[in-house]
Amino acid sequence: MTEKQLKILNRDVMIGLIGNDPEMIRQFEIDFLRQAKISLNKIAAMYNDSRLSEIREEAHFLKTSAKAIGAEQTSYLLQALENSGLEQDKVECKNLILKIKEALKRVHGVIVNDNTTSPSMP
Repeated sequence: MTEKQLKILNRDVMIGLIGNDPEMIRQFEIDFLRQAKISLNKIAAMYNDSRLSEIREEAHFLKTSAKAIGAEQTSYLLQALENSGLEQDKVECKNLILKIKEALKRVHGVIVNDNTTSPSMP
């Protein structure tokens, strides 16, 4: 599958993991957005310091959470970032970091549009 074929947020993933509990799903989504903001800041700092192997580790950490909440496009991009970090490809890492930031904004938008309370996201 390509990135475009994947969903921004596939809520069926969370329903499959914990059941159809909208409040709990919402809390997991908010927690993910908070974690993503912190991880993205770490990844940007690592990129600026050319610590690409550490980017790979942080991308893997965030990818696991993205998969768990059903953020399919974000997870796909994080996997690509893991690979670029492993290959020490700084140019590709930069491109992917920017794409991940946009993907996270889309996830945030879906969450905000589906709920009345807005979590904070970069």
